[in-house]
Amino acid sequence: MKKRGIILIFFLFIFFKLNQTLIESEYQCSFNLFNKILNVSLEYNIDSNNRYDFCSLNNRDIQTVSCDQENNVVLSIYLFGRNSSTIFSSSDFNCFSSINIIQLYYNYKFEKNFLYGFSKIIPHFLSYSTDESLIDSDFNVFDNNNNNDNINNKTILIDRLVIKNLIINNNYNFYFSRLINVNFFEVECKPSNYQINYINDLVLIKSFITLNIYSNNIPSMNNINIKNLVLNLLPSFNLESFFNFSTFLNVKDLYLNPTYPSDIFPFPLPLCDLVFNNSLQYLEINYQIDKPFDFIDLSGLNNLDIFIMPNVGSLFNIDGEFPFINMNQYYTRFEFSNGRINNYNFINSSTLKMENNGMTGTISTTFPGDTYLYLKGNKLVGEIDESWCGSTFDISENYIGGELPSCFKCHYLQSNVGPTLSGNRFINFNPNNLEPCLDLELNLIFDNSTRTLSLYGKNLGPFQSSVRIYNIKNIGILPIEPCKNFLIRKNFWVPGVLPKVINITFPFLPQGPRTFEISAYNEFLPQIDSMVRYSDYFIINGKYFAYNQSVINVLISNHPCSIITSNFNRIQCYLSNSIQIINNNNNNELITCIIQVMNVSSTFKFTVNQACNGDNCPIADCSKYGEYNYESGVCDCYSNESRGYSCELKSLDCSSKDCSGNGYCNQIIGKCECNKNRIYDDCSGIICNDGKGCYNGGNCNFQSGICNCSSKWIETSACTIPKQSVDSQQLQQNKNDQILILIGWFGDINKFLTISIDGKVCDIISNDNESIQCIPPNYDCELIKTSSFKLSVSQNNYIWDGIYNPIFINGCNNDEDSSRSSSNSSISISSSSISKNDKENSSSPPLSSSSKNSIIIIIISIVISLFLLSLLGMVFLKKLIIKNNYFNLNNIEIKIKSSEYDYDQPDKLSKNKIKLIQLKS
Repeated sequence: MKKRGIILIFFLFIFFKLNQTLIESEYQCSFNLFNKILNVSLEYNIDSNNRYDFCSLNNRDIQTVSCDQENNVVLSIYLFGRNSSTIFSSSDFNCFSSINIIQLYYNYKFEKNFLYGFSKIIPHFLSYSTDESLIDSDFNVFDNNNNNDNINNKTILIDRLVIKNLIINNNYNFYFSRLINVNFFEVECKPSNYQINYINDLVLIKSFITLNIYSNNIPSMNNINIKNLVLNLLPSFNLESFFNFSTFLNVKDLYLNPTYPSDIFPFPLPLCDLVFNNSLQYLEINYQIDKPFDFIDLSGLNNLDIFIMPNVGSLFNIDGEFPFINMNQYYTRFEFSNGRINNYNFINSSTLKMENNGMTGTISTTFPGDTYLYLKGNKLVGEIDESWCGSTFDISENYIGGELPSCFKCHYLQSNVGPTLSGNRFINFNPNNLEPCLDLELNLIFDNSTRTLSLYGKNLGPFQSSVRIYNIKNIGILPIEPCKNFLIRKNFWVPGVLPKVINITFPFLPQGPRTFEISAYNEFLPQIDSMVRYSDYFIINGKYFAYNQSVINVLISNHPCSIITSNFNRIQCYLSNSIQIINNNNNNELITCIIQVMNVSSTFKFTVNQACNGDNCPIADCSKYGEYNYESGVCDCYSNESRGYSCELKSLDCSSKDCSGNGYCNQIIGKCECNKNRIYDDCSGIICNDGKGCYNGGNCNFQSGICNCSSKWIETSACTIPKQSVDSQQLQQNKNDQILILIGWFGDINKFLTISIDGKVCDIISNDNESIQCIPPNYDCELIKTSSFKLSVSQNNYIWDGIYNPIFINGCNNDEDSSRSSSNSSISISSSSISKNDKENSSSPPLSSSSKNSIIIIIISIVISLFLLSLLGMVFLKKLIIKNNYFNLNNIEIKIKSSEYDYDQPDKLSKNKIKLIQLKS
């Protein structure tokens, strides 16, 4: 009875515990909140207390609620929408006593001052709404005078504040003093003609974990300690604010991101002037960097450990030279990619990435230590050796030659091998005609002290994924010395012992995947099952042999039998003059065969008749698989599924019975004879380009028969037709028109080359492999800077699309300014201004013929005008002299007499004793 009572009490406890609902205040708050975005009565069930069960139903199409079952309160709210007219206020959430997370995934609206209205700190707030009211407030200026005014001293009570997809149609000021309670702050603002100004008005030190903002200016970081600072620079960025980088003394990780990949900004030079031992350890600049005035001294960034510039652009160099000096002796990671520098200089870094810079130089023959090395897309030469095997690198699309090490040749089809080496000039390797790997050597030995297996040999593969063991689970493979030694061990949590006979598979060999059965040396004696002689050749069948011929010795009647081939089950050897050796034995004497594998050996004795040749062979037991042939002394097997002198072994059949329908199986050699342009043992591979392979460093994908080309070539053309791309744009202003210079890759095949901007044609003046010059449509300068016109480059039935966002080389003048300048030039022009103009335009592209003619006409007009003016002046002067008789002596005397107002002035003629001479008229 007592036991039944205990059970009853237990079930009652469980019943009441499971039927507990939210406390009244939490329930009412939930009801009011959810009723704003949906019809509660339709979406929620009524529980046993005649209440809507908000905590048990989680519909991710509408909302998800997480509740504390012990305290019956709401912990987190995730809202997904349905009512875009919903307007939230902070009071909608203040009534929850223990809420930790608020995440709004719909385009809701907000009351003004929403962020400033929380009554307690919210650990996490996330919004995906575009409504700018979310950041709007009445608190534009923070009061630093310690006034207790609730409006002026309002702060945001959110620990982690994340705002995504925000669209603003007004200018806003965001004061850092409002964020004294925020540790993680992120505001993603879409590009517009308006901006958020982040103003540092902090008096006391403030620390952030992360500050991620989209801004038109660099805010000051005075009085701020910050671990991660992410600045997303908007198109209308104020470059003058770059001086604020000098305040980044306590910024640890700095990320500088553009709005568009083609945006160009200067290098943040004030960072280099920070005081010694500043906090900056990580610097990532993702925009294209403008041309520097001089080499940049990095000695001030002495704590910088990771320095990343993945898209530096073509301008960031000093006359083609690397733009930095006085760098740190070592970096954990350094990247300088997609730029233009002349020479390759190795930088000491754990990860060094300098791709697509057009660098020349010689690569190290031996791999440079413990480094991840990425040098793709340059013009490097040299050779590589076996030390590169197993290292992490990418040296594709260079001019590297010499012989490709065999460890790469045998495993070139592996995804992290072939692509890292393609596009070079190795003399012993053709990626379009892969040769079978014939020098694969493998050995297996068991270590009793560590209870592990060691797979060692030659060309075993550069990486852990090069070797597979499929038939045994919970086996770990660890490369000790790439291509030469792998450690095989059982996971310690798996019961049992490590097998000493395993199947090793190499899945990426050129001839296709291959599996080898292998046993650990010294653990098994070689087992001989049968022996057949064909003239001087001996076929020894059994198991626990070896693939490595150098560890096998075969003695027949104390005479060495030279190994021809060997594997786990069979040895074929050659004994010269074997008939005489065998006949030297008495017919009743057994002939001894000794097989030694490493340090263990087995002996097999056979009679003369057992080593047979033709009609003197004993009749073999062909079982049910064949019929004995008295002439050959071996069994003729009924089918190709059996082999051996007694048909006791399975056939070495083709890898696919029908050879994938692209060839036929030659049963004599056990291989497929493939049709034209087909490869692999099962003829499943397709040689690209009708058997001609790929060009310009491309690799053939034998699975699809389509070339894998670099980014410069079109795949379907076997990498022969260029795939154009634009790296940078320059807009040069001349007197009469503008010239757009596109820099990138365009190749030497330019069929139907067309440039268009916003659908309007840009008239092409000239083009070569890496640049195009054209006269663009005449747009207002400010319109170019603020708009996102589409730029298209079309040729060879391929279209490259981007944004028209050029760099203005020598300023940008509108039509009105240009005409005014031309008009002024036609009135007055000096020789000095002409020479200056010539000097400024000396580096510009050649002028069009119409522009040259206009300049010549203006110069001729000026010269003729000056000549006519001089003639008219001479005529006028002569008439004036004759009319006034200026050469009459009396007139001269009168002219030079002192004025009645100059009585106190001496006579200059008298003072200087000038003698007047009578001139003849």
